[in-house]
Amino acid sequence: MKPQRDGGFALLVVLWSLVLVSLILSQVMASGRSATALAQTARDTAMGQAAADGAISAAVFHLLGHEGGWSADGTAHVLAIGASAVTVEVRNLATRINPNLASTALLAGLFQAAGLAAQQSTTLAQAVTAWRSAPATRTEEAARIADYRRAGLPFAPPGRPFRDVSELGHVMGMTPALLAAITPSLSLYQSGDPDPDIAPPMVRQALKLAGQTGSQAGQFNGNFPVVAIEADARGPGRILVRREAVVSLPGDQAKTPYRILALTDAQ
Repeated sequence: MKPQRDGGFALLVVLWSLVLVSLILSQVMASGRSATALAQTARDTAMGQAAADGAISAAVFHLLGHEGGWSADGTAHVLAIGASAVTVEVRNLATRINPNLASTALLAGLFQAAGLAAQQSTTLAQAVTAWRSAPATRTEEAARIADYRRAGLPFAPPGRPFRDVSELGHVMGMTPALLAAITPSLSLYQSGDPDPDIAPPMVRQALKLAGQTGSQAGQFNGNFPVVAIEADARGPGRILVRREAVVSLPGDQAKTPYRILALTDAQ
């Protein structure tokens, strides 16, 4: 009987060993599949990003007047780059308001055009101007800090230009809903008042409420036209990559025909 018991125990050990080996192999295979999938996703994303950046370069080429030229009017252009299909849109930033340069009256007009009451618009516009401007005295600086502390905010106006449009959300009195409504009308790269001939209705209404005529068509206050180029690339793996560039366009006659001011992943 003892040899039979020993044989049964040995068989049980072998079976459990096989089960353990099978579990280990399954885990290794699953990890391998996950690693392969991650590598594939990384490769597809890199290819999509390269295609999007290539489409932005192609857009600049067309904006400089080559091969018929493109207009910065928001028209969608579809390009085939490698294995990706890329949709490119170009918009002239002369249609937007620069919160770092706009007058308090124009900012108030924008807030009012977005639905805020007149008095609230004026107060908020003054808060935006205070945020971007250095205080004239220490007394003024202390007063700004005190205002924000009374509002329960742990920060105060830094006294410098906005570095990103989203920073407007920190200004006392700004709400997420209002910021979302005005963001499409803002740009930190516009060099002067918006051009009313091509500006959208909200911006034209803001100019009217502010009593400002805006810049005239074809004039850029001594600065070159600046455009936003957005590229949506969908390639292998159906991964969508969005890239946005802000580009200054001095033109072919300039030593540097164009200059990329910003290149980011778009939301």
